[in-house]
Amino acid sequence: MTTPAPTLRLIQISDLHLVEEGRLLRDVMDTPNRMRDVLDRVLTLGPAAIILSGDLGQRNHYVHDDLAAYIGHFQEQLGVPFIAIGGNHDPIDAVGQAFNLAKIASGPELGDTVHDVQGLRIIGLDSHGVGSNYGHLTQQQRDWLAQMIAEPAKYGTLLVVHHPPIPSTTTAQRGSGLRDADKLYEVIKDSDVRAILSGHYHYQVAGTLGHIPVWVSAAASYNFDLFAPGDILRGMADGWATIVDVYPQTVTFSSLLLTHRDEVFAKTVG
Repeated sequence: MTTPAPTLRLIQISDLHLVEEGRLLRDVMDTPNRMRDVLDRVLTLGPAAIILSGDLGQRNHYVHDDLAAYIGHFQEQLGVPFIAIGGNHDPIDAVGQAFNLAKIASGPELGDTVHDVQGLRIIGLDSHGVGSNYGHLTQQQRDWLAQMIAEPAKYGTLLVVHHPPIPSTTTAQRGSGLRDADKLYEVIKDSDVRAILSGHYHYQVAGTLGHIPVWVSAAASYNFDLFAPGDILRGMADGWATIVDVYPQTVTFSSLLLTHRDEVFAKTVG
């Protein structure tokens, strides 16, 4: 029995936490070099689009102009669209007009964009969170989203939002996801939304918002050790991405381990 090829293959890369060239994240990790390596590797998988789901830069590092130019090269030379949203480490409006060059519509925030990827609609939502440990959507954003999904797309819709609308696994991160997720569900529950893609937690976790699948990709930069005590966030140097295969009847999520794993820091929370 043969298995049909996926209708579309996407790559999700989250939480790059880029720093300026020549500097190291937490004095250990060369995140710009890791980003280049990750992109070179995932492009061999033939994605129809690449999704960058927030925290593109590390807080107080001004890298977004350079990143926009870099990924613009891939879009121009290879025809692979990049869909980017900001995270809580990205300054307000940092993911602006230089990003999301293939968008077909924009929303109330610069990070609110709509893309048509071969019949699959992908909507990015800015969940704010700069200076906070949680994210939120405004009523204006929810009203705009309702308008965008009023009519179904050919292959349905994926939402991308940095802060997950499901609880964290680690107790130290409880309450740091998307607030008022039930209000988001009210908007999308009867729509063609097939899944929600998030980042932020720095490990893989899956759940549902109502009946809609939620996938939280592990980070490309570092990830938390779930064996750590509840008040410890122990960052490990492993990097991950996600293959998102969109079939006619389902969507699957496959984790890509990109590195080996070493401890890079540990901190007590609370």
